[in-house]
Amino acid sequence: MIDLIHHVGIVVHSADDALVFFRDIMGLTVSEDRVIEEQGVRGVLLAIGENEIELLQPTRDDTGVARYLETKGEILHHICFRTNDIRAELARLQSQGVDLIDESPRDGLAGEIAFIHPKAMHGVLIELAQPPSGSHTGTEKGFDHLAAMVNDIDTAAEDWSQVLGLELSAKIDASDHGILIGQIICGQTVMELVQPATNDSPLAERIGSVGEHPASMIAIEVPDIEEEISRYRSAGMTVSDSSPGPIPGTLRASLTAEETYGLGIQLITYV
Repeated sequence: MIDLIHHVGIVVHSADDALVFFRDIMGLTVSEDRVIEEQGVRGVLLAIGENEIELLQPTRDDTGVARYLETKGEILHHICFRTNDIRAELARLQSQGVDLIDESPRDGLAGEIAFIHPKAMHGVLIELAQPPSGSHTGTEKGFDHLAAMVNDIDTAAEDWSQVLGLELSAKIDASDHGILIGQIICGQTVMELVQPATNDSPLAERIGSVGEHPASMIAIEVPDIEEEISRYRSAGMTVSDSSPGPIPGTLRASLTAEETYGLGIQLITYV
């Protein structure tokens, strides 16, 4: 069974440099930090409530992660979902003919892992992980939401249901922001499927140019958004002023991905 989003993985040039932001400024705690020789990466997991952020730094140039970083720069690499039986999940997916990168589990930073091909998930590289006993488990809310940009919410939702067993729970008309939003709940996090509201919108043009893709961002709920804006600005970060978000009854502010190692941080509060 898949029960929550374990982590989002981002590729970085230097994990040590990225830790200055994620550990020292954001205040996250490192739960794992090691080199996986066979994959040619140093991986660092930082706990944020029930979720984690994974920093992936290539340790040699002949790996997929190294090529991804060279091609795309520092950016979101994958979204990982936790399962209590990765072998059963892979057997189920193989029986359904889902395109897999890994047909059997291998060792990874999050435990036993396997990847689903992004063409099966509308451009999102999905990792499944069965963490070992004794690994980080949080009960607090971590991510408020993540997002994937898709051509059609209903079509994408069918595949998310088939592959991960996660169902569409709500649709939100945010056409005043140029988008429509489908919500899928996993643990305490909402996975948003974001569709252009019109065929000539900026998002439609973006999808037409690069295809369906995950947004390289995480949204984090904060109790006092103005206080958080002030805290990050005091640390020398660029943060937008708060403004109404596309979800009714929310205010949001954003740190730029250029300053946060490719993972845009959105602060959100419910009013």
